[in-house]
Amino acid sequence: MVDLLIYIGLLAAIVILAIVIILLLANLGAYFTTVALGTTVFINTGGNKKEIWPNVGGYRMSEKDDLDGRHWLIPSENDSAWMKSFFYNTSAGTMWFQNLLWKRFGVRFISWFWPQVHVHKFDIRKGGRRRIEARSEKTPDAPLRSRMVDSEEPTLVDSLLFTVPRPVYVEGVELAGDNSKINLLLLAVFRLVIPVLPVYYLKGDFFNSLDAAVEAAIVDFGATHRVKVTNDTGMKSEESLTYDLWLKLAKEGSESPIEQHLRHLNVSDEYVAKLQKAGKQELVAYIREHLIPEHTDPTTAPGTPRASVAGLIPSGIVPRFGFALISLRIVEWQPHESTKDLARALLAKETQRHTAEGVREEAYGKRDATLAEAEGESKRFLQLVDALVGKGVDPNVAAGVLQTKIRTENIGGKDSKIVTYIESGGGERSSIMIPTSPQTLKDKEVKP
Repeated sequence: MVDLLIYIGLLAAIVILAIVIILLLANLGAYFTTVALGTTVFINTGGNKKEIWPNVGGYRMSEKDDLDGRHWLIPSENDSAWMKSFFYNTSAGTMWFQNLLWKRFGVRFISWFWPQVHVHKFDIRKGGRRRIEARSEKTPDAPLRSRMVDSEEPTLVDSLLFTVPRPVYVEGVELAGDNSKINLLLLAVFRLVIPVLPVYYLKGDFFNSLDAAVEAAIVDFGATHRVKVTNDTGMKSEESLTYDLWLKLAKEGSESPIEQHLRHLNVSDEYVAKLQKAGKQELVAYIREHLIPEHTDPTTAPGTPRASVAGLIPSGIVPRFGFALISLRIVEWQPHESTKDLARALLAKETQRHTAEGVREEAYGKRDATLAEAEGESKRFLQLVDALVGKGVDPNVAAGVLQTKIRTENIGGKDSKIVTYIESGGGERSSIMIPTSPQTLKDKEVKP
């Protein structure tokens, strides 16, 4: 019995020691590795790609490849489909061990032949890591460009993020309607679609190309976008973008024409047609459901925004750089130096317009109050006369009572000190004494 306990204890100690060694090796990247959530890791055999491991919730590697033999990251139907993709090429005899390591410790076995088989590291180059700094209170007038800074983190990496926020600065975007110019600080969000492309084909040098594509599309937007306007006579028309129209434009969200315009960059209609013809329905469905605007017409006519932007990169940025543009937000913008006078003039015009609107609304308020008061008084007097006539009083006498009442109310106003008004009659008319203000209960009491 004692020997059995010693044996079990030794076995447990060996297992614990083995786990500790595995975790230590994983942290060192030897034989084992970790794959952080939201990232994709690449495994090399020598200098060649061996496997791609995406740890992205709800996404897996496609079963079908594209026209160039590359697999895409597409939505996963369920966890089993993701697991099948994640452990692709894993031998059946070690599958239980791999599953155990992953589910319990978040660790994957690389190969017995490490370091020949290893995690691939690559350089995303200078400018590959950028962020937007908050505007400093000490320098509120600093140039817009100064808010976009390079991160101090190293550019040599061993994985790619699935979702990549990327600041982009574009200076001097010309608006075709009046040739004014604006500077834009944008936050573009890209999604990894073809992992092998930016890492192995572009060797990590892809961010600057994505920036250039966004900049070109923004310039194209300023030159080609047309706004539906209604003039003072009710006539509707489309006009090229001016600085005045830019001020009224939705800058973010589903209503933003800029985001809709730039999402045409992702994949061209011609490329989708080629995938369709080649039987790549799995990829076509992903493109149509996730990568292009919902309102896109598959038979886009020349001269439309989609045709215009797609012409900048014939196949689109997905098959060209491996990333898709998911959203675009304008963080801040300012008039270009050449447009500042126009901006000040429009601001002054808007200020005067709002001031005039305020004066008009004040006048309308006084008018409405006067009309309402007059209408109320009219109804009150009419009710008084109708009541007297209804009691059998002669209409002329009723009119006289109303006249006297109005006169006494004018004399005994809110601030008047007069308590009683005595009107002396002439001829057969008797003098009458009329209270000019409501009497209190105390005034009505008769004292002995």
